[in-house]
Amino acid sequence: MNTARFFGKILPALIAGAFLVSAGGAFTIRYTNHDITLPPFFDSGEAVNRVLFYINFYVPLGLCFLSLCVCLLGTGFLLRGFCILMGFAMAVIAGYVLNDLFTINLYIYSAFVIVMAVSFEPPKNHIICGLSILLFTFFLFHPGVLGPAMGWLVFYHPELYQIIILIVYLLGMAAAMLGIRFLADKYMNSEATVSHLNQVGTKMLRFNHRLQESARNSGEEAVKKDRLRFTSELHDSCGYVFTNIIAISDAAISCDFMEVQKMRETFNLIQNQAREGLQKTRETLHMIRKLQDQESGSIDTVYKMKTIFEDVTGIKVAIETGNIKQDYGPTVNTVLARTIQEAFTNSVRHGQASRIQIQFWEFPGSLTMTVSDNGIGAGNVVKGIGLAGMEERLAAIGGTLEVSAPEDGGFQLKAGIPLINPERL
Repeated sequence: MNTARFFGKILPALIAGAFLVSAGGAFTIRYTNHDITLPPFFDSGEAVNRVLFYINFYVPLGLCFLSLCVCLLGTGFLLRGFCILMGFAMAVIAGYVLNDLFTINLYIYSAFVIVMAVSFEPPKNHIICGLSILLFTFFLFHPGVLGPAMGWLVFYHPELYQIIILIVYLLGMAAAMLGIRFLADKYMNSEATVSHLNQVGTKMLRFNHRLQESARNSGEEAVKKDRLRFTSELHDSCGYVFTNIIAISDAAISCDFMEVQKMRETFNLIQNQAREGLQKTRETLHMIRKLQDQESGSIDTVYKMKTIFEDVTGIKVAIETGNIKQDYGPTVNTVLARTIQEAFTNSVRHGQASRIQIQFWEFPGSLTMTVSDNGIGAGNVVKGIGLAGMEERLAAIGGTLEVSAPEDGGFQLKAGIPLINPERL
């Protein structure tokens, strides 16, 4: 059983039900088979009067119970509002003709206040409880407002000290139930927060795994393509050179006699071919060493992240590339990718966003990237590990980070990267 639901709904409902049952029991013990004489009214006899007297209590008590159940379990605003009025009216009517305060009426009023305290969100429950206590007190002081009652058990006028005791008691009961409701809400919020963080952790773990898998697959595919390209390059250049060297050497070996001048020309040709082959080999090796990390190869990485993130979290991501280039080099590309990845994490973990927008624009000598979401925002932006990591990563290449919470809601971060230093690219 959910702990918050038990203390916030079920336990107060049981307490309110116990009070109403106690009210019915107290009435039954006090007035059933009691030697009282009811004066005739509606031209009826004493037996009929007694039945109507009981109906005047039990029917409103039952309707009050049903109204409180709907207030506690219902969701519609109009329906619950109607049940508030109905429950209050029935609570007043049930005890209207009873010369009783600290048993039957107290039980009924307590049940009503308990349900009102836990059925509605603050501050509605505070207002309803306060008004109910005031109105209960008013009808106790002015019992004739509802018109003449039947029988001699009418218009009980409590003393002032009794009214004060009743008010203090009901206020204490309301305060206790409001406290239970507050603690239950706090507990539910903490549970919801833990559940949200667990879900976010799972989603971001899947997101990171998918990114790594995508990078690995892209890297493996790139390695295959590069391997084929380098093989073809070596075959076309170095293979051709070595084949010529072998052919020239075979021709020289097959000659029985070769003039010195011809021999020199042959060796010079072999030497030139070898130098050309060495140059081609160096060029190919230099190309291999200049290969960049496929994970941060170009702006296409951002689109891959967008696709994976949307698939894992269900959050929509819109990208506006503006006038930016396809590739800014491995350093800038990596910083952009890592910043976007951390922004995604913040939007899910803290902002609980459902939509994220990324905008790029290149100015003369600088590149800006703005990431905004429609989440809950932040009244006071506190830079945690994630934002601090973004700042450090951007500062390493001379960049800046600005974070803000727009007036229309959500959260926004803006990264600026200078492009004037070619070494940073």
